[in-house]
Formats: sequence, C-alpha cells, structure tokens
Amino acid sequence: MVSNRCKLAVNEVLEKLGIHFSTVNLGEVNVLVNISTEQREKLRVELSNIGLLLANDDKAILIEKIKNIIIDSIHHTEKPLKINFSHYLSEKLNHSYAYLANLFSELEGTTIEQFLISHKVEKVKELLTYGELNITEISGKLNYSSAAHLSNQFKKVVGLSPSQFLKLTNTKRTPLEEIGKSPKKHLWQIPGKTLDKHKIKIFLVDNDPVYLKLLETEFLNLEFFVVQTFETGELCIKNLLHSPDIVISDYYLNSVVKKALTGLETLDKIKSFNPAIPVIILSSQNEIEVAVNCLHHKATDYVVKNKTAFLSLQKIIGTILNNRKTENSIELV
Repeated sequence: MVSNRCKLAVNEVLEKLGIHFSTVNLGEVNVLVNISTEQREKLRVELSNIGLLLANDDKAILIEKIKNIIIDSIHHTEKPLKINFSHYLSEKLNHSYAYLANLFSELEGTTIEQFLISHKVEKVKELLTYGELNITEISGKLNYSSAAHLSNQFKKVVGLSPSQFLKLTNTKRTPLEEIGKSPKKHLWQIPGKTLDKHKIKIFLVDNDPVYLKLLETEFLNLEFFVVQTFETGELCIKNLLHSPDIVISDYYLNSVVKKALTGLETLDKIKSFNPAIPVIILSSQNEIEVAVNCLHHKATDYVVKNKTAFLSLQKIIGTILNNRKTENSIELV
C-alpha cells in the first residue's frame, strides 16, 4: 500500500468488515484486537478486489516496508537525507543493505536502486509541472549531486530532457502504486507468434519529435513492443517492407515540411500497399467530423491526443490483436 488513496480504500474495507483499528499507515494497519481466520480471509478478498495484497510472511512485509520508506523519503519528506540512502534503509530496517537488496531483487524483479530512481524521476516531473522550483533547486531537494546528474538520469528514464518534458502539453503522471513495478507479461499475442520469440512491431509516425519520443518511450516501457519511429509519412512508406503489425500516425504530418504527406495521404498509401495493416490515427482535434473522415479512409480507429491517449491506444491494440486471433481461429475450422 503506497499512497494516501490506498489508505482511504483500506479504511473503507476495514469499516465494512467491522475490524476495529487505530491507524492505517503506508503498508501497515494497527488493529485493536486479534482478527479471526475468517475475518483475515474476507480481508484478503476485499483487498484483492481493490488491487492490494495482504502480506502473509515476513519477507513480503519487509519488501513492503522498503517500498514505503522510499516513497515516504521522496514524496512525503521536505528535507533531503543527510546520509547515504543505503545506510538509511539499513538503519531503519535493522538489516544489512546487501540482504535487503538481494531480497528485493528476488521478489520484485527489479532493484531497490531502480525503484528509488523511478520515484525520484516521478517527483521531478511533479515539481517541474508545479513550476515553483528551477532544476538546480529540485536537484538539491531530491539529494542529487548536481542539476546535470538529475537531467542525465531523467533523460535516461523518460527519454526526454526536463526542458523537453516541460514543452509537452499533456504530461502523463504515474500513480504512486504503479511506479517502479517491473514490467509484467501481457496476454496480447500475435496469431502464429509467441511474445517470447516475436514482439509486436509498431510504426510511429509524427512530425513532432518530442511527442514522438514520448510515445516511443511509453511503448518500449511495456517490453513486448519493438518500435520504429518516423517524422514523415514518406519514411514510413519506404519501410513498410519491414512488415509492421500496427501503424500509429499523426493526422497532421506536414506542419514542419509543408510538402510532406499528410496523415490521411499516408494512410491511403499504407492501405494501397497492404490493406491488412491496421492504422490508428492520432490527432489533437476532438471533432467527430475528423474522426469520421479518417474512418472513411479505412483507419482502424481514431484517438485524440490527451492524457488518456496512450491508454486508449493500448485498448485498441489489444482489440486488434484479439480480433486477428479470432479470425485466424475461424479460418482453421
């Protein structure tokens, strides 16, 4: 349990089950009386329904404490630590850092360092968005050795520099409980392929290099995609021989190079090359006429560039791949 939202949800579950408690902290609940086996099982089910797990062994509890110390030190503490974080963590939990690090890697599939970095970068995003501190002040607040160190780490994780990130009109924030999680395997698959051997090949086409990089980073973070990016429709067309599974293209592709193909022209050429390639059109225009026009040109779907755009793309891609699987199954009957 790693956010105040989770604490409120747990409060509601405890009250619903009639379990008397004194406090709910990040990762811990102090109950006033011992709970029965039946109550514990009901609690486990209710927590599972809201995406939380009831720790049932010492190692799981220790992992949760590591996470909560990291989250508290970054998101809920104003003053930076005066000692090395590994020493701080070891002192707080009364275990050697080597033991904690090995346990965390074994059970979480990622390292304490990567989990810490993920949260620091998310906090940098938050502070950048507020605009109250400059990059040097943020680096001091989060215990970076320098603003350059912060910028290098930020770009390595996000794929954009802090200044590029600030230029985005829609900056996606990650819920605390999702930060630092190791990527999980997805049920999506390409018919006739397995994700262990073949990844889903996505072509991304957008003449805005910042948005293009952001979108590329989002897909690469999911691990089961291989991504190729193009800033013009012409470049995308030239590379269709590489057999993309899906193409995602911006509606306007000629705002930089005026004589370049538009998104609709690119869509038409892709369909002429291979009508079976799904093409999803992205646009900042939230107008039904534009969406309908794209569908008339045989676009698979239309997505507005907003805060939920990437989530919409994931759902559409899942539908495309599931439909393809169903079609292949029908053909075999």
